[in-house]
Amino acid sequence: MNANTLLIVEDSFVQAKIIRKQFEALTNFNILVSHSMAETQEAVEQYRNQIFAAVVDRNLPDAPDGEAVDIFLANKLPCVVLTASFDENLRQNFIEKRVADYFLKGSIDDLDPLIACIERLHANRKVKALVVDDCATQRGIVKRLLSVQCITALQACDGAEALEVINSEPDIRLVITDFEMPRLNGIELVQEIRARFRLSSMGIIGVSSLGSGTLTAKFLKYGANDFLTKPFEAEEFYWRVNQTLNILDAMEELKSLRRPPAS
Repeated sequence: MNANTLLIVEDSFVQAKIIRKQFEALTNFNILVSHSMAETQEAVEQYRNQIFAAVVDRNLPDAPDGEAVDIFLANKLPCVVLTASFDENLRQNFIEKRVADYFLKGSIDDLDPLIACIERLHANRKVKALVVDDCATQRGIVKRLLSVQCITALQACDGAEALEVINSEPDIRLVITDFEMPRLNGIELVQEIRARFRLSSMGIIGVSSLGSGTLTAKFLKYGANDFLTKPFEAEEFYWRVNQTLNILDAMEELKSLRRPPAS
């Protein structure tokens, strides 16, 4: 949990320098740089316990087909990929490999989105979420998606069990709940949570295969932060989860600024 080193893997010395300087200017991360598959393997072996994530160029001279990405996935380290080309096959490959995100190299003149992504991954290591669904398969899918974003996920099979978990795990920050469940459905669960936790204290994302429209409105009116319709794309899920957490962090920061100074 104390790892604070970001590894940048980029064969272009100029591009690597630009990325490194921007991260050093805007974050407190320790930055390592490697320029080849061999250097990357050596860096991971030497600094495995200090590295929390990597920004990896997909095409290196000695690893032209994303082999460097596999080093991080094998070591269970989150990986953000930089790619010069992009198509649907490549996108599916990234999703199947469970990379945390990907960016087109031609679009990284503005590095803010990349930096925000890495900062969110770093912050997510302290986030605990609860996945609520009466389908074990669906719970497993959502839990795996959360793990790609470095979020620890607990599970509950319905709203009633979810409340029990929340009572025993007070540091849960995010609840992702299905609608149709026995004992206590998703909207009833949202109502129970909002009776105990303010909008700024716990994020809730409603999920359902019944579509949006009225159901979306009900979830949001009763206190959910967002809503997803199943089936959803991995990128949409990541974006909505991280956006919800970003908003919670902003609310918390605003609240801290409003507190009177200690006398």
